[in-house]
Order: sequence, then C-alpha cells, then structure tokens
Amino acid sequence: MIRILKAFLHKRYIHLHSRCIIISGSENSRPIIIGHRGANAEAPENTLKSFQRAIELGADYVEFDVQSTKDDELVIIHDENTYRTSNHMGLIREMTLEELKELDFGEGEKIPTLEELIELAIGKVGFQCEIKVKGIGVEVAKIFQEYNILDSTLISSFIHSELKAIQKYKPEFRLASLEPTGTGWVTDWVWKQKIIEEAINNNFEAIHPLYRLVNKDFINYAHQEGLKVNVWTVDSKIAMRKLIKIGIDGIVTNDIKLAKSIFKKY
Repeated sequence: MIRILKAFLHKRYIHLHSRCIIISGSENSRPIIIGHRGANAEAPENTLKSFQRAIELGADYVEFDVQSTKDDELVIIHDENTYRTSNHMGLIREMTLEELKELDFGEGEKIPTLEELIELAIGKVGFQCEIKVKGIGVEVAKIFQEYNILDSTLISSFIHSELKAIQKYKPEFRLASLEPTGTGWVTDWVWKQKIIEEAINNNFEAIHPLYRLVNKDFINYAHQEGLKVNVWTVDSKIAMRKLIKIGIDGIVTNDIKLAKSIFKKY
C-alpha cells in the first residue's frame, strides 16, 4: 500500500520529468547523461550511496544491473559473484538476500534491492536498468509497473529474448538492445546495419553499443528509422565532444561531473 501511494504522489512529477530526460541530441538538445552504476567515480558502484551521488551531480538517468538471488529477490549488482565488489567469494544465484546483506560492498554500503533503489530515486532521476540474467525480465518490469514509472524507465539487455518477453508482457515499456563488441566490428558496416535493423524490427526505442563502434553514418541511419543511440562507457573529453558533434542521444559515463561540464557548452 505504501509503495502504491508513493507511486501515485510522484506520478505527475515523474511524467513531466521523463518528458524532459528522454529528449535527445537528435532533437537539437544536449545528449542525456547516464550515470554508470550510479556515480561510479565517486562512490562504490551499484550502491545507494552511488545512486544518491549521481542524483546530486545532476545525472538524467542512473544505469544499473539487476540479478536474482537464491530466494528470488532482485538485487543491484553487475557481476555474477560478489568477489570484485565485496571481497567475498559467492555466486549471487546461490546466496539469499539475507546473506548478501551481511556483506560490505564498499564504504559500509550494503547491496540494494531493486525496490530500495526505486524508493531512493523515484521522481529524481530516470532509470536505465540492465537485465543481466535470463528469466527475470518480466519480474523486473512488474516492479517498475507497480511504481507507475514506465515513462522514466528504460530497460536494456544483451539478452534480447528478455526484452522481447517484456514487450510481450506490456508493449508500453521502453526497451533498448545492448550490443556486444568484437574484432573488426568497428569498421564492419554490414554488421552495424544488421544490429540497427534488428532493434528497429523489434520496435525497441534505442540501441546501446560501445561508443567506439559509433560514427555519424551509424547515428544518421538509426535516426532515420526513429531509433535513439546511447553509448557506453564514455569518460574522455575528446570522445564526449566528438559524440555530441555527430548527434549522439545519450552517453553512459563514470564521470558525471565531466559530462556536465562538457555538455553545458553545447
């Protein structure tokens, strides 16, 4: 009941806010700034502290990764195990939420659940959620739906079958295909056309490639078909300026401060 009430109270603000943040470079506005795992440069990644800092710095969206625990709780973490971020070795799918909550994920931060992140950030920033494992896409989507924040939520994944499952469940969800990298793909125009056309044919809103794969022809081709292009992960002034000039819609970055300083000049 509390969750639904909060969603109702935020509904009007979220609607207005999301109408702003989905405006893209293709519409003669600055690209959106997407904080990679929150404010990754200033706080432990994928923690509430990191997401709060991203909000304070003025990110348009926060990007984060969702996985499922042994007891089917949805938690925010990138890796399939806890070693890199908590210095404790354990697989997410083999640990309960209670067990995970006992770990320190940096600076005393605990692993957040998806609902804890939404409660922190609702109405303050957009959500770019990456589905990391098979079989959880629709369950993730249901939580965003409960909070009534579809307009300010963009769900992405390398597992395109998860996106299609969400689309089948509720076509109104905004979806984006994450694309893998590989040798020779930077210059392979046939491959680039193929991934753009796949996103278009699946009626996705956006495509999310590695920024090095993108050039003006790539962006123009996508825009002609009504597809947005958001790239990852950009922490260089030179790359940011170049991407702005060729019409990028959004960048995922670890350095929100840098992006803000560069983008305000355009």
